[in-house]
Amino acid sequence: MPTEVIPPAHLEYLPDRGEVVCKGDWTIEGIKQIEKNFNLLIKKLKANVVLNGENIEKIDSAGAILLFDLLNQMKKAGKPATASRFRPDGQSLLSMVKEHEEIVLQKLKKQKIPSWLYLTGKWVCDKSVEMLQFIAFVGEFTTTFYNVLRRPSHIAWKAVLVVIEEMGYQALPIVGLLTFLVGVIVTYQIAQELSPYGASSYIVDVTGMIIFREFGPLITAIIAAGRTSTAFTSQIGTMKVNEELDALATLGVPPYERLVLPKFIGLLIALPLLTVWANVFGILGAMLTSKVELGVGYIAFIERFQYQIEVKHYFVGLVKVPVFAMIVALVGCFQGFQVEQSADSVGRKTTKSAVQSIFLIIVADAIFTIVFNIRGI
Repeated sequence: MPTEVIPPAHLEYLPDRGEVVCKGDWTIEGIKQIEKNFNLLIKKLKANVVLNGENIEKIDSAGAILLFDLLNQMKKAGKPATASRFRPDGQSLLSMVKEHEEIVLQKLKKQKIPSWLYLTGKWVCDKSVEMLQFIAFVGEFTTTFYNVLRRPSHIAWKAVLVVIEEMGYQALPIVGLLTFLVGVIVTYQIAQELSPYGASSYIVDVTGMIIFREFGPLITAIIAAGRTSTAFTSQIGTMKVNEELDALATLGVPPYERLVLPKFIGLLIALPLLTVWANVFGILGAMLTSKVELGVGYIAFIERFQYQIEVKHYFVGLVKVPVFAMIVALVGCFQGFQVEQSADSVGRKTTKSAVQSIFLIIVADAIFTIVFNIRGI
């Protein structure tokens, strides 16, 4: 036999009998549309009507709350009504709702959308607090670094070597590949501009200077920010979630000396070496493209490179690298210590570490460029 379909909840006003008859399905599924009609119904009503519930097919707590709300709205409009002829299940639900009247009538306040001024102020305050925390972190690390320099035997050299291997040696393939491709792409773009003027030989001067001064150090530092800084954050953050940092403090082992310092020293050694590696592969990419696009032979490229590219360009690039290494190491470790007691926080701080490191690296590179330009270097 087909299942009987119960119509949704609806109300029928019988003015001659002074009743509002409730009909249909008064469950959470059946009352979705009826509340919209309450205001129109209340305007038509006379005072002292009866809310008749004998024709309600189904009812649950949601329907009972809605009926109770209707009775209250009618009362506030000066047209009080009484509930009558409800079945036992409906009557018991209405009684239960009335017993908890204070909770039922408590409306959830609509959340106001914060103004742009509030959001801007909150953002500034949050960033100011984070900046002060970072300054405090750098200050504490500087104190630790100074104390350890007076006692080099306290440096965990084994941990330093592990950092050099993982963040330096194991990064050789990706750094070499990316800088080679950057050398190829940059040289190709420049070749398209130089070839119409017959200035093919100048490709060596331009690409050599760009790779040594900018792309070699910058690409290496960005790779380190995405690869190394995030690794530092996730490692320290996971230790904090697992309460391993508290265990180190209980054992009397300074976390900065054991965790931050080896990473700082290791990256300070590894990143300049990676930059030299990146410069070599960037120049190889430039040589290949110069040969293919402009017909500049490898020997001719090397000879012109030897005479036209000054050593200062090489050192200008290398001078930036220790600063980039400090940024990557300190930001990565700082965000690791900022992790809260949740796995979700580890992911958020890891992402933040990469973004902040890359941003600060580019800012530092811009400052170096301006200073070198002013000094005529």
